[in-house]
Amino acid sequence: MHIRCSGLARPMICPGYVHLELPKSPSNPAAEEGTAAGEYLERLLLNKPLGACASNNVYFDDDMKFYLDPIIEDVKSRATSNILCEQNIDWQTSSGIWLKGKYDIAFIDEKGTLCVEDLKYGWGIVEVKENWQLIAYAIGEIIRRGQAFDKISLKIHQPRPHHEDGRTREWLITYSELLQYKDKIENRLQEIADGKKDLQTSSQCKYCMGTGEACPAFNRLFYRSLEITTEFFQDSIDDDELAMQLEQIKRAEEVIKIKKDSLTELGVLRIKQGKNIPGYVLSKKYGNRIWKNGINPEAIQMMTGKNIIEKTIMTPAKAEKVGVSKDLVNQLTDKKFLGNKLEKKDSTEIGNKIFGNNNPNGGN
Repeated sequence: MHIRCSGLARPMICPGYVHLELPKSPSNPAAEEGTAAGEYLERLLLNKPLGACASNNVYFDDDMKFYLDPIIEDVKSRATSNILCEQNIDWQTSSGIWLKGKYDIAFIDEKGTLCVEDLKYGWGIVEVKENWQLIAYAIGEIIRRGQAFDKISLKIHQPRPHHEDGRTREWLITYSELLQYKDKIENRLQEIADGKKDLQTSSQCKYCMGTGEACPAFNRLFYRSLEITTEFFQDSIDDDELAMQLEQIKRAEEVIKIKKDSLTELGVLRIKQGKNIPGYVLSKKYGNRIWKNGINPEAIQMMTGKNIIEKTIMTPAKAEKVGVSKDLVNQLTDKKFLGNKLEKKDSTEIGNKIFGNNNPNGGN
């Protein structure tokens, strides 16, 4: 048996995941774009010829260049050893189960720190702390090198969505801490090898094809989510009850969205296999039109006599990316008030904002 490093987070939470019979996840444009972005990164980091498109025929567009070139410059500026990309780091646990995968980037920096880094080109936020994929990569790379490191730097590069910790996020751990995580992996995979099949729902369910039909634990959670609002009483609702209902509705919304996305993928897969889903057909979905590769304003003007160049100011976020200071941007921009929204906050944090916190230890 083997488990992909990229999917390790699921069995670490849900040991029964590896025993589910799951359909193969269908290809989609976002995944293909992410593959192309990884190739762009690899080719430029290793000084390979770039070409016009990736091996999956997705073009290297201006957005890719805009978002990835700064990452490439940053990695090259920090690396004091050869930069490795797409290196196999398969390793076998004591249970006999293999962990397999290829990391995006690895190198040693000027402090002698092993740096293992992963590009996430999609829009779904990926956290770096206790990221099992990166942990497995780091263990595999140390085994491959046959060398221990005092410090290991794990990084996620996610250049497109906003994150309060920035588009590059680092988690620095010691060698002994990494060994503790290795022990957790060993223990979990030994449990799986010994037959542990418990199914456990979590945020990882959104990545699992089993949420469509194969996982009874998620199906129970889904139907519970559908029933939950029938148990609410609105006639006399106090503040605690209001908070509880908001929490349960939020969780139910998340579960229903995961189920909808999973069933949609399953339906697409089955129709592609020639099956009939009553009332549903496949239709093609397209993004906005873009000019073909190689077409520029000068060519359009030569053919039509029309000047199609527009001069527009960058968005504030884009201006910050090209080097305009955040302080200056804050001085020169406004945010339109769109109304109030209700969001969950830590009550201690709210209290400190209102009354102040004069005790640095947070006590009374």
